[in-house]
Amino acid sequence: MNTEIQKKENFKDLIKKYSKIIYLIILIFVIFGISYTWFDSNNKNKKIKISENFIEGKVLLQNKKLSGAKEVFVGIINEKDNIYSPLSLFLIIDKNLEEDQNKIINYFDLVLSIKDIEEEDRNSIILKKAIFISENNQEEDILNLLNPIINSESVWKLQSAKFIGDYYFSKKQFKKAKEYYSILLNEEIETSEVNEIKRKINIIDNE
Repeated sequence: MNTEIQKKENFKDLIKKYSKIIYLIILIFVIFGISYTWFDSNNKNKKIKISENFIEGKVLLQNKKLSGAKEVFVGIINEKDNIYSPLSLFLIIDKNLEEDQNKIINYFDLVLSIKDIEEEDRNSIILKKAIFISENNQEEDILNLLNPIINSESVWKLQSAKFIGDYYFSKKQFKKAKEYYSILLNEEIETSEVNEIKRKINIIDNE
């Protein structure tokens, strides 16, 4: 009995001795819980606001208010949202809302800097950027963008190889074109595409 009483006394003394530390730990957990709840709620509210802005931008597009739509979509891109920022960029490009190509390239870079974009979605955006800059014959930049995808197991591997092959073919750089077309022939692709690639390789061989 005395032993039990002694243990209780020792426990009380221990609590008193470390009471400040215990209170501090409890306080940290409480602050962490409140902060997490606030952060999660804030993110959800931010996401809702961005989605509302995206709908507003599409409405402005439908009403032919192009400058207003562009302003909304650029704002969404700057928010760096993993869903609505890429969609806003694609609308700006598809609807020709921005004439300055350097600005569009900067928009691409902003979107690609978003950390929580899924890998295959990122590869899709990279391919779209490569297609976009190909209009200005930026060969080295195109290769830097797409060769990592071609050398991976990405679902965009074949599309990337075909694009570069077609890019070189259009410029009559047939040796380079054949190099990328050969990658496609080693993969499982649709018969119609195989026939098209073989046709182009036949043209190259007869040059």
